[in-house]
Amino acid sequence: MKKWFTYLVVIVLVALVVVGGMKIIKSKQNSDAKNVKAKSYEMVVKTIEAKSSNVVLTLPFLAITKSNDDVKISSKVPSRIKYILKSGKRVKKGDILVKLDDEDFKTKLKAINLNVRSLKSQLNSKKIALKNLYKTHKRSKELLSVKGVSKEQIDKEVTNIEALKAGIKSIEYKIEELISNKKSINNMLSYTTIKAPVSGIVTSMANVGDVAMPGRPLVSVSSDTNGYLLVRLPSDIKASAIIYKDKKVALQPLNTTFNGLLEYFANIDESLASNQRVEVSVVTYDGVGHMLPLDAILDRDGTSNVLYLKGNKAYAEKIEVIAQGEEGVVVDGINKGQKIIVAKPDILLKLLSGISVKGL
Repeated sequence: MKKWFTYLVVIVLVALVVVGGMKIIKSKQNSDAKNVKAKSYEMVVKTIEAKSSNVVLTLPFLAITKSNDDVKISSKVPSRIKYILKSGKRVKKGDILVKLDDEDFKTKLKAINLNVRSLKSQLNSKKIALKNLYKTHKRSKELLSVKGVSKEQIDKEVTNIEALKAGIKSIEYKIEELISNKKSINNMLSYTTIKAPVSGIVTSMANVGDVAMPGRPLVSVSSDTNGYLLVRLPSDIKASAIIYKDKKVALQPLNTTFNGLLEYFANIDESLASNQRVEVSVVTYDGVGHMLPLDAILDRDGTSNVLYLKGNKAYAEKIEVIAQGEEGVVVDGINKGQKIIVAKPDILLKLLSGISVKGL
């Protein structure tokens, strides 16, 4: 009896397991029927066809305003600074910029004037003496004819006359030398007051109490006339013009460098304060060419490439970038008439994996 009961329990358990398994299989089949298999879609990309046209490419840069009338002013005489205009002041041509101590020059002038007056007084006395001696000598020569004076007396008078004439010449030379020195000192005295040669903004380079030395700049004046723009560019940018306030202006090389940058200038018909920074667009290309957007270029392995669309696949070919700007790039080596894919670099790389492509 017990055996039959055991067999019955086993048969019931097996039946339950079979029924449960069938339910699980049916549930799985129903679930799979509901799931839709994923489809493989084509990647849609933008395409263009490169055409030859007139192209202007530019890059943004900062230029520095300068003026051909800008000046740096040095002292021509060594002297202590009594007054100097502060930086940032606007001046007009002729305004006083610097005053130097002129007491030493005035003292020398005073001494020269005293010496000149003394020498002129001596000169006047000697000229009177010479005049009187000439009169005496004339009478002596008349007396000599009647033996009224000796030959020795005549010779002595001649010697005295020559000595007086030499003395007069010496004094006249000293007076001329002093007058020449006076002119030189007056000239140096005029340098103790320094005036602005042009109108503009002042930058001082010294202070009151400093000793001004010849050749050492004291002040500079940044003029707002006769202006130009100073442009500094890397050596790999070949530029012949800039665009400033919607006007194209030719660039001229200065044949100088600053921190490794080549310097150019562009003349402008505008009054600007010097040493201001202004925005300009440097023209990197101006002519006929094939222009592409930057997103059409894929750089890899040190070369520039474009992706052409052929059928539903993309393939890359090398091209040469002639010039680049904000507007795009001018290239050479384009296959005319073929569609070029425009996308970000990661998308372009993905397209090269062989996935299907659809162009717009």
